[in-house]
Order: sequence, then C-alpha cells, then structure tokens
Amino acid sequence: IATAVSAGVVKMNVDTDTQWAYWDGTRKFVADNHDYLQGQIGNPKGPDAPNKKFYDPRVWIRKAEESMIERCGVSMEKLGSKGTFEPKKPESGSTPVYNFKPIAHNPIKDAVEGVSKFVAGALGK
Repeated sequence: IATAVSAGVVKMNVDTDTQWAYWDGTRKFVADNHDYLQGQIGNPKGPDAPNKKFYDPRVWIRKAEESMIERCGVSMEKLGSKGTFEPKKPESGSTPVYNFKPIAHNPIKDAVEGVSKFVAGALGK
C-alpha cells in the first residue's frame, strides 16, 4: 500500500477489508460469549440467568462496528490520511449536522404568539 501511495495512487478500495472486520467483530463476540448465546435464559451463572445483554443486536452490532472502526484507522494510516483533517464531533444534544444547533421552543408561548399574530393579521393590525 505504501508503494502504491508513493506512486500517486489516491483511491483504494478497502471494502473487503472493512466487511471482514465487521464480521470478525461479530465472530469474536459470539466466540467469547458462546455459553450466553444458547438460549434466552440459562448460562454459566445459573439455569435461570437471563442472556438478553448478550443476544441484544445492539450489543454485538456495536462490537462489529468497533472492529470496523479499528480497521478503518489502519487503512487511514497505511494510506497516509491519518491526521489530515481535524475530526468534527457534534455537540451533545445536537443533531449530527455540523454547525447546527436546535432551537429550544416553549410550545405554549409559541402557540399564544402564533394565535396573536393570526388574530392581528385577520383584524388588519
């Protein structure tokens, strides 16, 4: 990869690598938690112990995502793009559109102001 980049390659397909990384994160999670993924209840902690925290898709999908994120970092390093741009992180509570901040509204006040404007408009004021 380093040779290709130094020769001027500016685009490289890393799709197969990221797909494998996603699968590998899932595979590792399943291997590490095998005894907790055999049924909804019952595991090494006891026959009535719940397993929801293990088979919940949000848990194992997150492990797959973390594995893929790590692999993307490796690709960025190998392709020489690591640190090229400053990462942008949305502020807590905002929607993930950069430089966008939602406006807090008071629904009752907004309704009263809306009705007042409507009445004033209807009366020609």
